[in-house]
Amino acid sequence: MAIRKFRRNMKPVIWVVTIFFLISLIAGYAMSFKGNSTNSQLAFKINGKKVTQMETQRSMAILSENYNRYLGTTVDPTLMNIVAFNEVINKNLLLDMADKLKIKVSGSEVSSQMDKIKEAFPDKEQFKKALLSQGYTTKTLENEIKENLILQKVSEAITNNVKVSPEDVETYYLDNKYTAFQGKSLDTVKTQIEQALKAQKGAEALIKDITEARAQMKLEDLDKNYEAYLEKEEFKFDGVEVTNLEYAKRVLNTLGMTKGNLEQAKEIAKESLESEIKLLKVAEAQGIKVDTSLPLDLEVSEAVSSLYAKLKSEVKYTDKDLKEFFEENQINYDITKSADANIAILKVEPTEADDAKAKAEAEELLKKVNKDNFAEMAKEHSDGPSGPTGGALGTFSKGDMVKPFEDAAFAAEAGQVYPEVVKTQFGYHLIFVENKDEAKGTVTASHILIIPEPSEETLQAKVTQVDEIVKDLSKGTITFEELKNDKDIVFSEKIDEITEEGYVPGLGYNEQLAKAIFNSKIGEVNFVKEQKDYIIYKKDSQVDEKKANFEEVKNEVISDYINTKAQEKLREIEVSTQNVEN
Repeated sequence: MAIRKFRRNMKPVIWVVTIFFLISLIAGYAMSFKGNSTNSQLAFKINGKKVTQMETQRSMAILSENYNRYLGTTVDPTLMNIVAFNEVINKNLLLDMADKLKIKVSGSEVSSQMDKIKEAFPDKEQFKKALLSQGYTTKTLENEIKENLILQKVSEAITNNVKVSPEDVETYYLDNKYTAFQGKSLDTVKTQIEQALKAQKGAEALIKDITEARAQMKLEDLDKNYEAYLEKEEFKFDGVEVTNLEYAKRVLNTLGMTKGNLEQAKEIAKESLESEIKLLKVAEAQGIKVDTSLPLDLEVSEAVSSLYAKLKSEVKYTDKDLKEFFEENQINYDITKSADANIAILKVEPTEADDAKAKAEAEELLKKVNKDNFAEMAKEHSDGPSGPTGGALGTFSKGDMVKPFEDAAFAAEAGQVYPEVVKTQFGYHLIFVENKDEAKGTVTASHILIIPEPSEETLQAKVTQVDEIVKDLSKGTITFEELKNDKDIVFSEKIDEITEEGYVPGLGYNEQLAKAIFNSKIGEVNFVKEQKDYIIYKKDSQVDEKKANFEEVKNEVISDYINTKAQEKLREIEVSTQNVEN
């Protein structure tokens, strides 16, 4: 059944601690509770600090809305509330840690975040309505912003305090030497590895700190409405306790697989947890010890990582084994033709004049369209992907479309073309509302989209700019790294192993760019134009095709052979932990 997939590198899957940020407010999630006097009452006290029902209910409502949005309204609210309630506890424990770490947030930091939230609304009135609908006042919102900034800083502080040893770096490099770091020396990727390990160890340290804090916390004056959500034993399997929190998280994460079928999700969740416990027991039998105070996910991850390392250390081989493996997989060792290049992308955006032209075109078109010719006009004039089908968008609810479009569509009269051109980040829209269902809160509509495009004058101005950049790069007066500071440059990186067939790692397939690079001389700087963008490149090196020689790649073959055999053994163990009937 559905249990975790064991990846090649067997890096631990981090048990994520969810912290509720104000993105929920910006996205416009509707709260399922209204402000009333009970919400200011005490939910519980944690280490002497009072936590209100308002804070607890808000967290529950945010999580509920997120799950309902993607899985429908049939999701078991008890499961969601168990997760949400315990996240409120985690949040307050993290705030306790902040006090101990003497972490502070300035008023200017809060104001900056507040301004960003306000910018998401068209005017002050809409902002005030959003606050009221979600149970906030300006003061409580500012306080929540402050707390969320503190939580971020706690995570950063814990990450900054972890140590990465030279041995850790070397081990990580050797594990990935022939995969992610193919052809790169330890010195060139050392910083990258240190950052990756620091982030990983920081996340693990944060989880361990929270787990320890939960074990030591003093929870008092708990309102009886929340008693059912406290973390407690859900079931035991083979002597290992699974809490209701771990079970609830697993069920909710499994619901996507079962398309919202709750009973099936519960069955899969229980089976996957039992399989992981069996895996823990296998690791334990192999002499592997893990911290049993950790959440089950992290406990299993650490066990799998250690078990995989042990299995690798036990792989034996002869030269004959290696040569047979090499011959079976030679295509993986043959060197294909490739090139390395620095690449920068200059994006051409429409100017104000270009935008005004598109708006004028949309306004002129609005004079000509009506409910009878809308579909034909959309096929002829719309720049949107729905143009060929007459601009049909189907039926949608509030929250499905960007706000300016949604406001117009729900305000329009059924069977009529909306009387104004509507601007969104996508361009200018003409909207025909075919039908409205007030009871269901849905609208069926079509649209014509006019997208502002850069004019020839705009494009020509950019050609001049690109020519100057190419000259400066050729002379060495600027570098590709410095180009990142240019507001028009949206990408500037060194890319290795560009294939002759057109695959550019990180950018996908681009035959035109690849052909230009391969036809260039080493060190040559030039550019190609692609739709609205100009792609500037400098060819750094080229490797020609070559058949692999066993002796030359023997170390890589050894690494791959060990990994392959260890993975096969691990898969056998994984299968043995699953229910026979599955």
